[in-house]
Amino acid sequence: METSSTLIGLAIVLIFMGPIILIVIKSSSTEKRLKKNLQTLSSKNDVSIHTSEIIGNTIIGLDESIHKLVFSNTNRLTDAFKTVDLNTVKECKVTTFKESKKPITRVAIELINSRDSHEIIFYEEDDESNPATDVAVCLNRANYWEKTINRQLRK
Repeated sequence: METSSTLIGLAIVLIFMGPIILIVIKSSSTEKRLKKNLQTLSSKNDVSIHTSEIIGNTIIGLDESIHKLVFSNTNRLTDAFKTVDLNTVKECKVTTFKESKKPITRVAIELINSRDSHEIIFYEEDDESNPATDVAVCLNRANYWEKTINRQLRK
């Protein structure tokens, strides 16, 4: 009786945990593939990524040795790929958009130089293709990248 109860319990656990395990494995392999593709695109531009991260629909990477930042949209990796020379950037700041009495609807990093600016969007509420990412997590990661980039600007 105890053996059959244990086996039934294990079967039920496997039935519920199986799909979760498959989702984790799939998302992990997708993340690895995206980072590898970003590395390939970067190497074509003579950039070797040391640090990279996927936040929402954005993939971002940094080459600390030559002070270059690369970023793209995960859904349009090749088309949206951009490289920014941090030696030309004057200012890096996190920008958020919030309507009065409503939660934050947009989180981005703005890179400003004397000629133009680049915006790296980490969270946009109205973007239907954006994976379910918490705005607080995106804001935290944007602050991390702002600090990391600002350290590179001072070198």
